[in-house]
Amino acid sequence: MVPYARPIAAVLFVLLLLLGCIACGTAGAEDLTVTPVTVAGVPGTIVLLSDLHISGGNRGLIERTVRETNALDPSLVLITGDFVAGYGSEGVPDLSPLVDIRAPVYAVPGNHDYGLSSRGREGALKEANFSVGGYDLSPLADGAAETALADAVCARLEEAGVTVLRNDYATEKVGNSTVVIVGLDDGLAGRARFPADLPDADCRIVLIHEPECRAAWDADLILCGPPHGGQVDLPLLGKPSAWFGYDPSAGLVEEGERTVYVSRGIGTTPFFGMGIRINCPPEITVFRGQAPSRTQ
Repeated sequence: MVPYARPIAAVLFVLLLLLGCIACGTAGAEDLTVTPVTVAGVPGTIVLLSDLHISGGNRGLIERTVRETNALDPSLVLITGDFVAGYGSEGVPDLSPLVDIRAPVYAVPGNHDYGLSSRGREGALKEANFSVGGYDLSPLADGAAETALADAVCARLEEAGVTVLRNDYATEKVGNSTVVIVGLDDGLAGRARFPADLPDADCRIVLIHEPECRAAWDADLILCGPPHGGQVDLPLLGKPSAWFGYDPSAGLVEEGERTVYVSRGIGTTPFFGMGIRINCPPEITVFRGQAPSRTQ
């Protein structure tokens, strides 16, 4: 046998396995799913999108997301931030596909829209106050946020017919129900403030990009975005993002009478320039007050 043949074969096997994972992961990033969620008291059909991370490379996915969203015949479409791909080096993305959504659309900005990474902000998060009465994220307002980028993203969203809520609220009538949508500016940028004197409503929904920046607000639904469910969930090994101290949680969280949902998002944070998802597909989440009836 040729010397070192076994070690070389082992290395080649690992490389082939890695290439296979990358190929599957790249394909998985396009494997759009629709997640139905039943929450008592939610009127009509409310669709959640998050973390679009729009770039030239995923425009087809974004356009398909819009088509799939319209096929659900939504009463409202809510988007919980991160329209920018990367950290803003390419500027404001092309948001024109959102014009085609056939429903009222509300959105909040996320940390990428401020050019911010979540890394290195753990200390400031510990200093923040997440109580309802004393909610204060000012320790995170350290001057690192690119406010001009966020302002430009929000202006472009408004041009695309999306109402951006930055520490504000809006009221919509869905059937016979009044829905109040509360949208908070980005938490990691230290700019989230919960608005006072909200009107009464049959259903109150709060949008905030980061789930770790939420408080126990009086709401029926609290909807959040990152961290994409971790993007990679390996059999037996779990989610590598958790190995590095990130919380890759996604899905439904019941908090008393409050329901929190953390979306897996649509886009990705690139891994060596590649958008990869393994066992963690992009999702459109659709909320209804009761499961849709089936025609016999």
